[in-house]
Parts: sequence; structure tokens; C-alpha cells
Amino acid sequence: MTALLHAQTLALVTDLELIPGWDELTERVRAAVRGGVDLVQVRAKTLSTQEQKELASLLVSAVGAHARVVVNGDPEVAKTSGADGVHLPESGAGASISRARALLGPDALIGKSVHSVQAAVAAASEGAAYIIFGTVFPTRSHAGGPASGTTGIAGAANAVSVPVIGIGGITAQNCKSVIDAGAAGVAVIGAIIGEYDSYRATRALHSAMTGGKSHAPDAHASGVHVGSTYAGGATRE
Repeated sequence: MTALLHAQTLALVTDLELIPGWDELTERVRAAVRGGVDLVQVRAKTLSTQEQKELASLLVSAVGAHARVVVNGDPEVAKTSGADGVHLPESGAGASISRARALLGPDALIGKSVHSVQAAVAAASEGAAYIIFGTVFPTRSHAGGPASGTTGIAGAANAVSVPVIGIGGITAQNCKSVIDAGAAGVAVIGAIIGEYDSYRATRALHSAMTGGKSHAPDAHASGVHVGSTYAGGATRE
């Protein structure tokens, strides 16, 4: 059975342009997990395959006992690093969920990025365990690009039974609107690792996203991973 996600997932995507040093990145990811991040996506496309394996292994060792860790783009890196799974692009040579599933097995957490309701439906039908939908709000990383707003999130969440996580321009000020539109969670980059105090930034996001509720006080710091979870098709609490 595919690994479960929290009913209100807070995902962190790494970015080596923001934090190029591996030691500092690891410490910020650790702080974020203590603050409430429960899904870490290791995104490091500028690195060689071997370097990606080393970075992913480092982060799995650092936080894998307290958060799900997935590798962006390469199922082989995910397998050799001990990650929980892989996050795939919407299209292209490396977008096949069935190929990733064959390599990683039935328990792997396989997600996909999508940018439309139609792509969300296709990803769910292919067997994605979760979907990251964007871009929700205007963002510096995609300056001038189209943003769907919460309407896009609502459309995707209503069209599929797997968790839909919003990404793009999400902050503590707007993340609750994404959840209220039907998202199972939010994914951020700069709003956590781009902040000097990644722990406090995470706490602010987590509190805003959940309406002040927490999985459990200091649950991640103690190594206890509690709270509502669901897989595709399960009722959200």
C-alpha cells in the first residue's frame, strides 16, 4: 500500500540556488521538519546523478524518520538513496508513473506536477499517489507566468480522488485559501528555506494552513509522527 500523507500536508521543495551549501540546506530542512513539514521534495536538477544520490541520501538520513522524502525526477536516485518515492514532471521522457512504479515497487510514494485540471485527471488515472498543482499565485521563480488562483485548485481537487497540493507563491498569508479551495496541502520553496529562521517560518505556515491546529506539539522534534492521514479516495477530516 502506498505511503499515506497527512490530510493537511506541508511540503518543502529544496532549491540549491537559494541555499547552495549542503550543510546549511540540511539544517534548514531539519528545522522545517521540526516546524511541521511532513513531505520533503529533493529537487537538485543542476547536480550530476551521483551528486543527486548523495544529497538525497543526506536528507533521508537527516529527516527521513520524521517526514516523507521524495526525489524530483529520477526514480533510480530515489531507489538508491532510500527515499520514500519520486516526484515526476507533467510530461516528457521521465514522466512515466508506470515505469517509476515498476522500479520502486507498490509502496513507493509517486507524485506528479500538473498545471491543468485535465493533466491532474490524467496523472490520477495513471496511478499518481498525489498531485502538485501550480502555479497558484504569481511567484518570482515563474515571473510573468500564468497563475490559476484557487479556482484551479478547486477544479483539480473536485476532479480527482488523490491528494492535490498547491504550489506557487504560497505564503502564510494566503495558504489557508488554498486549503479552503480543496487542496490537501501546500508546497513551498522560498517561504521556508529562503527565510533566515526556517523553523519559525514553517510554524507560521503550518499554523495558518491548519487554522492554528497542529499534528501534535513538537511531534516532529520528538520523532512522533501523528495526525490525520489519507490516501487517494479516503475522506478528508
